Amino acid sequence: MSKEALTAIAAGLASAFAAMAFMSGVAFALGLVYFAPLPIFMVGLAYGNRAAIIAALTGTLVISIFGGMVMVVVFAFLQATPAWMIVQLALMMRKSPSSEGSLALLGSKTMAEWMPPGVVLSAIAIFAAILLLGSAILARESGLSSFVSLHLDQIFMSIAPRVDTIKREQMTQVLIPLFPGTVVTSWLIMITINSVAAQSLLVRLSQNKRPRIKYIELNLPNWLSWPLVSAAFLALLGSGEWKYFGQNLTMVLAIPYFFVGLAVVHSIARRVTATMPILITFYLIIVFSIWAALIVAGIGIIEQWFGVRSHLPRKASGNRGANDIEDER
Repeated sequence: MSKEALTAIAAGLASAFAAMAFMSGVAFALGLVYFAPLPIFMVGLAYGNRAAIIAALTGTLVISIFGGMVMVVVFAFLQATPAWMIVQLALMMRKSPSSEGSLALLGSKTMAEWMPPGVVLSAIAIFAAILLLGSAILARESGLSSFVSLHLDQIFMSIAPRVDTIKREQMTQVLIPLFPGTVVTSWLIMITINSVAAQSLLVRLSQNKRPRIKYIELNLPNWLSWPLVSAAFLALLGSGEWKYFGQNLTMVLAIPYFFVGLAVVHSIARRVTATMPILITFYLIIVFSIWAALIVAGIGIIEQWFGVRSHLPRKASGNRGANDIEDER
């Protein structure tokens, strides 16, 4: 068996271990679940699509033996499949006009470039939207909002049985409006973080197949605007379950624009002297304020539709060194 296959199998085992770590009952083990896709990303981005498939299948097989059917479905659809999709797209090359960082095709005036990260991010966002749509279809008899309300109430009863019914209902009503969107967007953000972390680690280890990615130049394909606008119209003009679904779908499809907004903020921060303190403060605000995150997503939409970075002043020549942010961030 080749080194590539053995490494891929080991990555699949590590991914399955992380996904099932919470079953041990150890407090910190729950955090490992969020990084279950990381081994698949690393082996896939280092060795290629075949290695990612082997790792994903190995992890799925192990979980089917020790974790049960529910965990198999969760792992397959929420961790293994998106990791394989991102690896497949990230390592894909396409013909394009000559551009910086492109690889020339022999005997041709066209160039081959790596799939832009914005396209990869948009594709996984559409996958997330499909997952949300699938949830709505499965809950179509009672409605997605009623389904969420029932299960939230059951969760609160199990974790806080002594809380009286009125307070439990109040907590449920607060969470219902955007709960599905919050769950899906959290998953989407963690999948993105895992993929970026894997690529960055491989670059540092000089094991990457794809060259360093300039995330600060992130742009999205124009076609992603149509699903976002459609979801927003559904949220504004729809009623009942359609409105509920539209609100949560808009939240999911806004995530790629949130990352574009982060790229804009990094572009601005690079042009001042206190780059790192500004970015640290900015991310602390993002963590503790949903409104700040919404503003960043709005900045991303403005950048994508009208352009912001192209109008920013160039960084002063003396403003370098500690103020420079690495391109892969």
